[in-house]
Amino acid sequence: MLRALGFKSSHLISMITMQSFFYSVPGVILGIGFAFVTNIFLRYFIYVFAHNTSSFELTPMSLWVGILFGLIMPMLAILLPIKQALGKNLRTSLDLNHRTNNEKSVEV
Repeated sequence: MLRALGFKSSHLISMITMQSFFYSVPGVILGIGFAFVTNIFLRYFIYVFAHNTSSFELTPMSLWVGILFGLIMPMLAILLPIKQALGKNLRTSLDLNHRTNNEKSVEV
């Protein structure tokens, strides 16, 4: 529908990508914060039980995995919507007789 309003393909791709980043960046920040707090409590109970002493911080490897996974997965998830949005030409997208819903054709 946005292509019918005059969006170019490159603008549509950048809009979907920015929307993905606006969801993934706060998710990564909240996820890393939750992992940090959970890690402190779990390590505290394990270390008290095992009589072990060490730091309660997250390892750099766990931080990198969390950040990269949180940013790469949304990028992979938007590939299919971008492909579907750009896969049809404008005439086919606006044709009401060939509308599809969940890959099943609808007859009016």
